[in-house]
Amino acid sequence: MDKKSVIGFVVIGVILISWMVWTSKMQKPQPQQQQKTEVIPDSTKKDTVKAKDKINSQKQVLEQSGHLLDTNKLNESYGNIFSKNAIAADSSVSHKEKIIIIENNKYHLEFSNFGGAVKKAEMKNFKTWDGYPVQLVDLSKGKELNLMFNSIDGKLINTKDFIFNAKYNEWDKINIEENKDFKLIYELFVGGDSTLKIIKTYTFRPDYYDFDVEYEFVKPGKFITGNKYQLMWGNSLNLTEYRSDEEATFAEAYAYMGGELEQLGPKDFDKEEVSDFNGNTDFVASRNKYFGVFLIPTSRKGDGAYMTANKIKLPDAGSRNLFSVAVKMDIRNDASEKSKFKILLTPIDYNILKSYDLGLDKTMRFALDFIVRPIAQYFIIPFFTFIHKFVPNYGFVIIIFSIVLKILLHPLTKKQTESMKKMGQLNPKMTAIKEKYKDDPTKMNSMIMKLYKEEGINPMGGCLPMILQMPILYALFGVFRSTIELRQANFIWWIKDLAAPDVIFQLPFKIPIFGIDQVSGLATLMGITMFIQQKMTVTDPKQKAMVYMMPVMFTLLFFSFPSGLNLYYFMFNLLSIGQQYYTTKIKPPKIDEIKKPVKPSWTQRFMQRMQDQQKSIRKRK
Repeated sequence: MDKKSVIGFVVIGVILISWMVWTSKMQKPQPQQQQKTEVIPDSTKKDTVKAKDKINSQKQVLEQSGHLLDTNKLNESYGNIFSKNAIAADSSVSHKEKIIIIENNKYHLEFSNFGGAVKKAEMKNFKTWDGYPVQLVDLSKGKELNLMFNSIDGKLINTKDFIFNAKYNEWDKINIEENKDFKLIYELFVGGDSTLKIIKTYTFRPDYYDFDVEYEFVKPGKFITGNKYQLMWGNSLNLTEYRSDEEATFAEAYAYMGGELEQLGPKDFDKEEVSDFNGNTDFVASRNKYFGVFLIPTSRKGDGAYMTANKIKLPDAGSRNLFSVAVKMDIRNDASEKSKFKILLTPIDYNILKSYDLGLDKTMRFALDFIVRPIAQYFIIPFFTFIHKFVPNYGFVIIIFSIVLKILLHPLTKKQTESMKKMGQLNPKMTAIKEKYKDDPTKMNSMIMKLYKEEGINPMGGCLPMILQMPILYALFGVFRSTIELRQANFIWWIKDLAAPDVIFQLPFKIPIFGIDQVSGLATLMGITMFIQQKMTVTDPKQKAMVYMMPVMFTLLFFSFPSGLNLYYFMFNLLSIGQQYYTTKIKPPKIDEIKKPVKPSWTQRFMQRMQDQQKSIRKRK
């Protein structure tokens, strides 16, 4: 490469490295902690905010004292009507929580009569990093899928605080694969009046991650003011991965409205961000790295969305993103109001989300999404899915992918090798031209362009394959870090998780600048192959520093990257070394084969136009 080509390559490398460093913070695993965030139905009403504060303070008093709230305090918190439905409504009665278990092949759910809501949600086919079942509901924060509205008493009401009636025995267990027609029904008689009701009806289906729920309000005009309510998922999904800070980079909240995905993420620590939207709403959702929850109105579109986001610090410089999401619904009939929703608790799997045809897959976002998404969506993921039908081990799928990609890029890499060989042969002539015309840069560039043309060389030919591979590398980086198929996917030997670094040992210190204290086996092998490749490629003595600098820098950087990505890069480098050895040692191109006239590149044409303009200006003078 000439000087300009080298500078171009270095700039590309700097951009790549800077981006990867920015998106990859090396931190230790963090314990699972969470801070509560609440969705507020109408943030513009001061009395609503005050009511919420009162509810929270009353709960704190209850928890600290261990005594039941008395009737006066209940009236103050819930008003005259709903105080009769509160879990602590009668201090002389010990209210018993009744749990029912709902199972199919995908999940294990537990529902409670306290709130008539989801208490527990286990994904049957997935484990946390330390071997426990993935359980998405934060047990310390209460139940999920609650209704929130303002009562006619001016109180903020959350149905999680109330006892619902349900006709099942404590700890009943229903297998939906065997009992497809089962319905779980909860009823709340508002204020003890059987003519005023809130009814929740859950239905399930076999072998799916979703379930349906219908909410019915009987005579809502008698106990709800403002003709509005919200269905909310009030807290973030549980942490499931080895590194909490890594999960935080993927955790977001979403509202899909009018064909546009609105997203919300926290900006600063302990500073709540709020998004309040009105208008047709297709769904709201929140996710962590590999799992998500989607609230999808099905009887009609929602009437808005409300989301909050916060960020908290965890020990050892960790962090966690916290969310609450809600669908806003208008009550259109004071006598009886019904709305249906589909609730999806699912791994973030492209094929699952795409199957609903609702835009759920748009929540699978990548850095440089407009470039990466098409490559990941239409090439990498379909290829992996197809090959995995025949090859069960994803490590070997990645190796096959590396071979196929190498074959597809062979024409370009062949041109790269030929171009670099020809550039090496031209070095003496280039040096002579630069020495002869060192005082006349315009003439020097003109003569260099002329030499390129005579020798049939495209000066960008050596860098073009690298430029074309960069979007693929970005896409692979995104796919390997966040694709559920590679999560905890075992390869061979010490490589147990293709979505995480393959750490072979810990260092007793952190490497400066990079901030890492772990050594990856595949990254080390990748660095060795990169060094060999650089050694075979770089012949200019002035560029020898790159032979050592680039492999070391990339190796340190890749220590914290997913082992699947390092496996791909190692295999690709290994194949490149074999190809390079074959084309330079076993069957090198003949001089008369590579010395062919080529069409001037855009850079050559641009330089020529600039020179012609300068000549024209000199002539006019």
